Amino acid sequence: MSNTRVVVFVDYQNVYHGARHLFGGSESLHPSTGNVHPLAYGKLLCDLGLEKDPDRVLAGVRVYRGKPVHGRGHEKVCQAFDRQVALWARTPRVEVFTRPLRYFPAVNEAGDHYLRGEEKGVDVMMALDIALGATNNTYDVAVAATADTDLLPAIEHALEVNKRVETSTWWTAKSPRGKLTVPNRNIWNHNLNKSHFDLVRDGTDYLINA
Repeated sequence: MSNTRVVVFVDYQNVYHGARHLFGGSESLHPSTGNVHPLAYGKLLCDLGLEKDPDRVLAGVRVYRGKPVHGRGHEKVCQAFDRQVALWARTPRVEVFTRPLRYFPAVNEAGDHYLRGEEKGVDVMMALDIALGATNNTYDVAVAATADTDLLPAIEHALEVNKRVETSTWWTAKSPRGKLTVPNRNIWNHNLNKSHFDLVRDGTDYLINA
């Protein structure tokens, strides 16, 4: 019997901010709080399905993320980002896909003006990869690590061509995170709690020497 190829698609900012919100605590958070190791995260999501499908193997982890732009006044953040992504890119089975952030004028609580970066097009990249991967038969199971409803058309397409789709969300009893649903389809969602996060968290301070 052939292996069940599992590919994990990671909306990194969604995963990062969700972990910070649920597991970061009430004190001032370090920028690294919420970071996860993509390969460890992918292995966890693959392994959680072994009881139902012992032939599952992790074929790849595809990470999607906005890239800060040098020259926008955030040089330390840019250098830390480059250091982190370079480490991911050297990790077997991990691929990283980025798009430059778009910047808009903003004012913080202290009244200071700054440029706020926002992701544009990252969800489209991820949706295209899920849909094209299903069409081109590059996976048997797609695990979408996101709660972004913009991914639903791609997930629906994967289901229509008989691929299995699973989702992943952080979870606590007091503050469960919303999960993606498709009408009349049973999508298995992995509810990941604090103990799961501790298994995959990345506490490296990429800002050091940045």
